[in-house]
Amino acid sequence: MITLGAGLVNSLIVLEHLRNDRELADIPINVGCFTNCREEGLTFRIMTKRGQDSFTWCIYEHRNSDSIVINGKEGYISITDDLPYQGNKYEYLAAFTYGEHYKAAKKLSRLIQKFWKENGIKK
Repeated sequence: MITLGAGLVNSLIVLEHLRNDRELADIPINVGCFTNCREEGLTFRIMTKRGQDSFTWCIYEHRNSDSIVINGKEGYISITDDLPYQGNKYEYLAAFTYGEHYKAAKKLSRLIQKFWKENGIKK
């Protein structure tokens, strides 16, 4: 029997909401995997057209609760570059209670759009 970890399941549900978000249709988003011990999920990375600025968000289930967490870091490229955390494991951009996948997806969508617009990129 094949099973998926809770963090990955939560991240995949959020991914499906994002895939249906028309506001993100013109933004090139690279989706990758994220793991840090008991935290696992997906990363969402965008780079500006200038290719110099990037931001990577990650979404996962927090290791000490069942909260859905959004974290992220500017300039983060891959797992070899550290982790896409704002600070330590207790600092994050947003958190949602169990089952609030839609709210998490809307927040992540707004964060992605904001970075995209603030870096001189026009849709």
